Amino acid sequence: MAPTYLTRDPVLVPNTGYVFVAPESTPKPTLPLDIRNLRTLRESIGASWVSIGNTSLENGISHESEGDDPEVLGTWQNPSLRTTNPPKVYTVTLALADFTVDTYKLYYGGGSVTADGSFVIPNVPSSSTRAMLIVAVDGDRHVVEYYERVSLIGGEGVVYDPAALTEMQVVATVLGGTNGLGEISPVMWGKAVEISPPTLSAINPAQAAPGTQVTLTGTNLTAPITVWFGIYEGTDVVTTPTGTQLTVTVPDPVEGGDLAVQVKVETNFGESAGQAFTIDQAA
Repeated sequence: MAPTYLTRDPVLVPNTGYVFVAPESTPKPTLPLDIRNLRTLRESIGASWVSIGNTSLENGISHESEGDDPEVLGTWQNPSLRTTNPPKVYTVTLALADFTVDTYKLYYGGGSVTADGSFVIPNVPSSSTRAMLIVAVDGDRHVVEYYERVSLIGGEGVVYDPAALTEMQVVATVLGGTNGLGEISPVMWGKAVEISPPTLSAINPAQAAPGTQVTLTGTNLTAPITVWFGIYEGTDVVTTPTGTQLTVTVPDPVEGGDLAVQVKVETNFGESAGQAFTIDQAA
């Protein structure tokens, strides 16, 4: 199934999120992902990607950029002749909550393990270069960030706080790859979601004055939904439980006289084909 991006309400409340790393230059998995649970997500992204474990619920994942601001350069004759484009360095900060050897290696920059399982902190830390995948999940919708190459090393110190989960801050510096610095998807449905675009089969009546209520017949006419009369949005939309009909009030256009338009409906799953309609303003 090809990704279906939200056309309405493309907002995200990331109630759940996952971070994976893989050998650098590992390709991005095919979107959309199956986000029903961690097991289906692992199967969807492939065996090359390994979860970094739990991350902070309170601090989340933060993105920062460093670099000079653009500067306007000019001459006496033209004060705004050029604008500079200074380079930026982008970082992603992760607050890791799992105390494992793999987590220690990311934070301390390498290291080894003793016979009793203890982790040996290296004398000289060395950042590791990996591919990174961030999946932010909001119910049955999600956003995917993919970085072909990032450099990972520990950030701020670790604090043992009796009132909170202990976290190790790891900073991923984006190094870029063969196609830009990285990729981020718009909000899209999960792979398991049944995509049902709306359709229109009839408008009754096919000609009406502004302020008149008309009935549209079709399929998948479910909220949230917008009805377009050309470039104008209909008002007072009321759908039926079956999703086969809705009523809408004809908008009042700026143009005078009769106006021939195409009526379309738009939902999160797409937009219908148009149906001919005339906004009657002759009177």
